[in-house]
Amino acid sequence: MTATPTPRVTIKDVAARAGVSKGAVSLAFNHKPGLSEATRDRIFRAARELGWAPNLTARTLAGSRVDVVGLAVCRPARVLGLEPWYMEFVSGVESVLAEHSSSLLLRLVRNLDEEVGVQESWWRGRQIGGSILVDFRADDPRVGLVERLGLPVVAVGHPSLTGGLTSVWTDDATAVTEAVRYLAALGHRRIARLGGAAALGHTGIRTAAFDEA
Repeated sequence: MTATPTPRVTIKDVAARAGVSKGAVSLAFNHKPGLSEATRDRIFRAARELGWAPNLTARTLAGSRVDVVGLAVCRPARVLGLEPWYMEFVSGVESVLAEHSSSLLLRLVRNLDEEVGVQESWWRGRQIGGSILVDFRADDPRVGLVERLGLPVVAVGHPSLTGGLTSVWTDDATAVTEAVRYLAALGHRRIARLGGAAALGHTGIRTAAFDEA
């Protein structure tokens, strides 16, 4: 008996599931403005529930290798351009990938939910062979996503935040402690610190080290 092939999920199916138009789905998956956050989240959720994936290109036919690494960054474009760390980071990643004839697929996202949708869309659509994950939070949802999809990743973050994923990180706590002790040794008693977004895991690590130093 011949098995009936599973029909391919289309944008029309996602739109029906989310209760929106096909145009709204297109806006969401092309990351264009014009939708509320609630609508965008509903569309991504419907797509995940249906297992939707974009059409594959010729170079990503089953079994072929994809020499592209994904990197989604939750930063406004204007801020990213002013933040030297990220520019150096992206430059370093690009230089290493170029040595292996690979390339970087960079996407700016507005929140973690959007990144989860982007990462899943990339992987299911075979647009990437793996991803670099940055800016971990406590109980980060990307850890579960990676495990569910089997997505190869390198996590940039402390192991206490990355849930056992292969990770690289800097010792933020020691760096902050040493900086405070150095200033204290010079006689300074009123020391201020400017930190990043409170929701970021490395901000919490640095803040705790600063308070304890």
